[in-house]
Parts: sequence; structure tokens; C-alpha cells
Amino acid sequence: MPAPALSFPVPQRLRRPWQWLLLPLVPYLLSGCNLLMPSEIVEMESRTSALALKLQRDDPSAFVTYTVGKRQMRYVGVGRGPDKPLIVFLHGSPGDWRGWADFLTDPDLTQRAELIAVDRPGFGGSGAGDVERSLVQQARDIAPLLDRAASGRRVLLVGHSFGGPLAIRLAMDNSSKVTDLVILAGSIDPAMEQTAWYQYPADWPVISWMLPAVLVVTNREIRALKDELEAMLPLWPRVTQRVTVMQGGKDDLVPPENADFAQKMLTHATTLNIVRIPEMNHFLPWTRYAQVKAVILEHLQ
Repeated sequence: MPAPALSFPVPQRLRRPWQWLLLPLVPYLLSGCNLLMPSEIVEMESRTSALALKLQRDDPSAFVTYTVGKRQMRYVGVGRGPDKPLIVFLHGSPGDWRGWADFLTDPDLTQRAELIAVDRPGFGGSGAGDVERSLVQQARDIAPLLDRAASGRRVLLVGHSFGGPLAIRLAMDNSSKVTDLVILAGSIDPAMEQTAWYQYPADWPVISWMLPAVLVVTNREIRALKDELEAMLPLWPRVTQRVTVMQGGKDDLVPPENADFAQKMLTHATTLNIVRIPEMNHFLPWTRYAQVKAVILEHLQ
């Protein structure tokens, strides 16, 4: 049975039958993005899964691995061309490249740019289960991909949820290589990162051994996120790129106040566009696909 294309690991990772009994406890054990699926996302899952499987079948050369230090990384690259702009998609927590299947198979995008969807460290083909808590190190692991763009071409980072702060960190540490940022419901405000009491026992061996490895990784990197974001506070003046921040007003996973924080901190951005969608939840890349795509195309101009 093929794994779902979206970044919802619960159905695809529960390989032991008794683990299904833990499903009612998962929302109380972990606080991450994409754990609770609204009905519209469930309905889109089969279609997006089919797109991902078709890409795997039709273009196996799109799947590439490289090594940074001791970690092997994987990404999926389409629309390849030496003179094209580069778009790098960064998924949330949990997740992998398949959450971007709609974008990777969109001819309007693949004709205009080279598209890369990378598995973040600890997920998918980038050392699944081997957590990397440091945003600095995650950025280092992904930074080699930025060199794929020809000199002088646009390099756009698109980050959803946990991928949002990673995109910001990449831009801070590689300001000469990144030209544009699109942050979708990004967890960027350290004041909004509060560790719930149930996240601690989820990391105890007696509990963590019962959980799918992908959820353990999610819990561990999210618990570390507040400190990582606080370390970034003095570095925000480095973000001089063109930036769009999209945030839903009904996001139960990443508070809407994160957009306010972005507006406060991104004072050195070349341009800043804050898009607030009052009725929108956390699942922007899928439920507002056309709107997100339009923003990406604007950044390619």
C-alpha cells in the first residue's frame, strides 16, 4: 500500500498493529504541524499521493542523494535547467518531499524554474528517525542545494510551518545566495513556542519506544525550536530578501501572531508582503494552492 503524499505520517508509519491503539493519544503527546487532518485535506490525499507516485515512476532521475558530514540527504528535483531560477521547498514537522507533489508536477512552475523539494534532516530519505534539533545544522545540511542556481539567478525558499523558520535561518546564513522567501504559516516567533506538559513524557524511553519514530523526531525538534528561534533574534537584520508571509487567522497549530512578529522583525527586507487570510487554517499549501502558486510566480518575476 503506497504511503500518503501529504506530510501526515500517522497512517504510513504505524507498521505494528498494536500501534493503532495509540492513535487517540497522539494529539495529547505531541504538538506539531499536520497531525490533525481536516476533512478537506483527507479528500486531497489520494490525488496528491497519485501525483507523487507518478513522479516516482516517470522521472526516477529526479531523486537525488548527497552527503553532508555523516548525514545522507535526499531531494527531488524537477524542471532542471542551468539558467532557470531555483525554488527550494521546505516541509513542516512531520513531513517529507511528497507534501509538495502538487507544485513539483505543475507545468507552470516547472517551465519557469528548477524546483527542489528536500527531505529535512530526520525525515524521509534524509536519515529518517535521526533527529537534528539545531536549525543551524539543518540549514548547513540543505545549503549545498543553493549552489545549483546559476550566478545572478533568483533563489526562492518556500517554507511551510517548521520549514518557515528553517527558510529564515537559511537566508540569514546565506544572504548572498538567497533572493526571495515565501513563509507559509511559519513558526518563527519564540514567544509563541510553548512546550506542553505532555511533550516531556513523549520523550521518555518508556513512551517513545511505543511511538512511530517520525513522531519522536517531530517532538524532539519542536521542543528545541524555542531556543533556536531565540538564538536567531539578533540576526533578523540579515534578512534582506524579498519576503512574503502568508498566515491563516484560524490556524490552531501556528498562532496567527507569528505574522505580527514577521512584520515587526523584517524591517530590512527589500520588500515585505504580509498576506493574512482570516478564515484559513494551517494547511495553506493544499487548501490555498492557487493562491500560494500565484505568490511564487510573483517572486519569479
